[in-house]
Amino acid sequence: MPLLTFFLQLPNHLVLGAAFAFMALILVGGIVRTETNHTLGTMFKTVGNAGLMLSFGITALQLGGAVMSVPLVAGVAMAAQATAQTVQGGEIRVPLGQDGHYWVEADINGVAQRFLIDTGATYTTISADLAREAMVGGDDNPNKVNLHTANGDTSAEVANIRRLEVGAITAKDMKAIIAPGIGTTNVLGMNFLTSLEGWRMEHKELVLTAKAS
Repeated sequence: MPLLTFFLQLPNHLVLGAAFAFMALILVGGIVRTETNHTLGTMFKTVGNAGLMLSFGITALQLGGAVMSVPLVAGVAMAAQATAQTVQGGEIRVPLGQDGHYWVEADINGVAQRFLIDTGATYTTISADLAREAMVGGDDNPNKVNLHTANGDTSAEVANIRRLEVGAITAKDMKAIIAPGIGTTNVLGMNFLTSLEGWRMEHKELVLTAKAS
């Protein structure tokens, strides 16, 4: 399924950039339809809405599961070939992997694991295996959330990671989703990135800046 593989391997920053571009097209379409040309404005909005739905669909496909036994994130096997992150002062520089994604080594409650950094994911997501090993979740009455995946809706536990470390960066009480059926793939989402002093793309590197202690 070459088309599915193509979508799964799209770099996250390209998908996010496309989503912003389509949102801008929707805005422009609204202005054009109201002030100048109703037909042209409607066409802009239609294209923008379709593109935005496609961008969200690709993100959901990359995060939500697999189709016909295709892994959640194509290129997980290639992630091991990525150059390790480097520390420069208060910054961590994460190189772009050969699969087009950014990968980091992180510790969850002292358990080391490789994570995919995904700007399209709202929350950090960990596998059930990592959750058991790092003793995350497992409450008698856990909070639940419904995940919309390529294989349908599924229920997942919402828990707190007591301590998450990426190099010199430490985050405490980080909300995470324990997602079933994602294999060994773990994701650092926007709730991790927004806990930092800042983050940026620079020369095919993702630069993470720790908050001053």
